[in-house]
Amino acid sequence: MSTLKEKTAKGLGWGFIDNFVGTGITAVVSIILARILSPEEFGLVGMIAIFIALGNSLMDSGFSGALIRKENVTDKDLSTVFYTNLILSIIIYAILFVSAPFIAEFLNTPILVKLVRILSLSVLIMSFTQVQKVNFIRKIDFRTQAIISLVASLVSGIASIWMALDGYGVWSLVVQQLSKQAVVSLLLWIFSTWKPSAVFSWSSFKEMFNFGSKLLACSIISVIWNEIYSLVIGKMYNPVSVGYFTRAEKFKSLVTSNIGQVVQRVGYPVMSSIQNDPQRQVRVYRKVVRLTMLITSTLVMGLIGCADAMIEVLIGAKWLPAAEYLRILGLSGIFLPLILSSVNVFNANGKSDKTLLLEIIKTALAVIPVTLGIVCNIKFLLWGMVGISLLSYLIHAAFVAKEINYTVWQQVKDILPFFIISSVMSILVHFIGELEIKALYLLVLQITVGFAITLAAYEIFYKSEEYADIKSEILRVLRLKK
Repeated sequence: MSTLKEKTAKGLGWGFIDNFVGTGITAVVSIILARILSPEEFGLVGMIAIFIALGNSLMDSGFSGALIRKENVTDKDLSTVFYTNLILSIIIYAILFVSAPFIAEFLNTPILVKLVRILSLSVLIMSFTQVQKVNFIRKIDFRTQAIISLVASLVSGIASIWMALDGYGVWSLVVQQLSKQAVVSLLLWIFSTWKPSAVFSWSSFKEMFNFGSKLLACSIISVIWNEIYSLVIGKMYNPVSVGYFTRAEKFKSLVTSNIGQVVQRVGYPVMSSIQNDPQRQVRVYRKVVRLTMLITSTLVMGLIGCADAMIEVLIGAKWLPAAEYLRILGLSGIFLPLILSSVNVFNANGKSDKTLLLEIIKTALAVIPVTLGIVCNIKFLLWGMVGISLLSYLIHAAFVAKEINYTVWQQVKDILPFFIISSVMSILVHFIGELEIKALYLLVLQITVGFAITLAAYEIFYKSEEYADIKSEILRVLRLKK
């Protein structure tokens, strides 16, 4: 039988494959679509993202988290959640359908009526396989999910590119989202051995909702935190500005959100399994924090350093204004994986009330950058996001220090060397960007120099255990391939 360490390592490995291969394909597709479509068309979808995301959160209602944490899950529990999700999805879709004209009027964009009504179908699609997905997560089986994500990304990518080339404009982006979710749901249903029974238990519902309701509130607040900026920019400025913002956000999220999601998805069941061993929780959590910061800071700061050349090469000169957005947004996102990782500590220990409180605090702080965006301009909004992100991380760290024996100073001291190394690398890479050479050659040069600086730093100046672990794992894989 696999040990917890082996399961965790395997889960992290397949989790990263799931997120980075699946999302990597989606990113490549988005790059192709960005060359075909305009910033305004991307902006239209970004303006309504908050409403679709809220619908999906309400559909799940925190039951997924409750099922993952519960030690002994019965078929009665699973079936109850399945039917609850399905009923909620129908209600939510009806509300979004009726509300579409009011949303369009609020944002002064008539086409949003059809966009809201069609994109809202994702809530119905996802409701059919939330439980199947939970079962794979409980077993720390991310291999199956990675394969499903890969297939879905390929199918949706091909469909959306074909539609964009055929002149369907913004609707190619709609098809990309809906077709990916439809394929994921279909394959999860096929690969899952569990099927719902004709049973619904009010006792199961009440038990899980008692815990899940707090996670639901957290999820809703988190969605508002993540998506409110696009809504404000769309309302105060125009869809083109939203397009630049969302494109920069996508590049940033390709790193930060994916790492954060992997850490959260794998770390939650692992931390839950050792919830009665505080000392072991500290060791595991500290390892996760350091590894997360090494990977996140290296990739994000590298992204910041070569933002201009990367955007020009990948999606064209028409998107260059998004590079300035990306340089600031990258700094705001560097702490996201650490924040998501800290949430696992509270949820695993049954302290979802703390998670809710932290989400309330974090979202309340978002009023500051939103106000700056309304009163001043978009740049003030972006820099406000950076400040609030750092403050949110420190607040989460303080709560972690009270939950387990891991002080704020220890947490900061553990991540600081990684941030310093990546910052120095980013500055040097950015200076190289001043060279007057073709964008493609410049990007290759920047990536090469950034990689060399990072490698030298960890080989010579700061020999971290986490870097050694990554290095040995890569070498092991290479030896197996040979």
